[in-house]
Amino acid sequence: MLKSVLLLTSIFILSPSYSQVVDEIDSSSSSLAESVGNLPTEKIQKISPSKRIFIISNSNNSFDKGDFISIIQGSKLVARALVAKMSNEIAGIKILRIHSLSLWNGLRNGSEIQILRGDDSYFNKPEKKVEAEEKDLAKDEKVVDEDDLYGDTKIIDDDLSVEEKKNRSIKNDNIVTGAYGRVEGIDENEASTYYGQFMLQWAYQIDDNIWVEGGYGQNIVRDFPSTGLDTTLRNITFRAKYTVPAPFYSYVQPYIGYQMISASSDQAGQEDGSATPEELQREDELMDKIAQNRPVFGVSILKRLVPGWFVKVDLGTDIMNLGFSLEF
Repeated sequence: MLKSVLLLTSIFILSPSYSQVVDEIDSSSSSLAESVGNLPTEKIQKISPSKRIFIISNSNNSFDKGDFISIIQGSKLVARALVAKMSNEIAGIKILRIHSLSLWNGLRNGSEIQILRGDDSYFNKPEKKVEAEEKDLAKDEKVVDEDDLYGDTKIIDDDLSVEEKKNRSIKNDNIVTGAYGRVEGIDENEASTYYGQFMLQWAYQIDDNIWVEGGYGQNIVRDFPSTGLDTTLRNITFRAKYTVPAPFYSYVQPYIGYQMISASSDQAGQEDGSATPEELQREDELMDKIAQNRPVFGVSILKRLVPGWFVKVDLGTDIMNLGFSLEF
């Protein structure tokens, strides 16, 4: 009988507290969903090979250098990070703690994430414990200043190296260009002339500021080598270039290279009953003369428009053209 009385009394005393705990959990869950929905959304620009250093956007100005931030995706806590460098609307962050390995492994360049600045106790982590852990991690953090994040070789907690290209004027290794310009040739009277030509170019950075570039252009020459005939002119160029930074977000690239121009026409030099042997021989001679292989030199000028995009000008003995370039 006494045990029953004590049991009933305990339930009576504890029931309000139990109800309060349930209410707090429900309230916390509602607050979490609402808060996550209001968090700023940013985009991942680049991920280091070890996936411990991220370059992300800060278009909402939602955090500053030195802040502790949490990466949220799908209302779930992915990782904890330290903002180590800021530049305009771009930030470099160092991952300190991974909360969801599956979500972290799923992050890619271009992924959209939500950023929670400061305390992440929304996710039921004791606030004092979080602060203590972050102080310890910050004490062990190898990033001394904002430039150290992009040092030549950055050793991080998992003993992996992140190769950073500090000495390169253009950080990315590839530049693809679509352009239109003028390539030199001859007309049916053997006079020097220029023909309009579309060209596609691909440049690859083999070492700091040293590039190799290949280009291919093609156009149709009307009434060559004689009236009524068309000739396809193909232009293949190989270049070695060196990048020199210039004012106003521009780069100058002197180059040397080699150009191979070939020409083809299905009807040139072919007997059709209307041309004399002398005219047919003349057509063959002109086809041989317009085709040429030669060393070339010149300079390319790149002017940055927005991150990743340039306007490009080529001024050389091989071609003079204007186009747009994409780096990646």
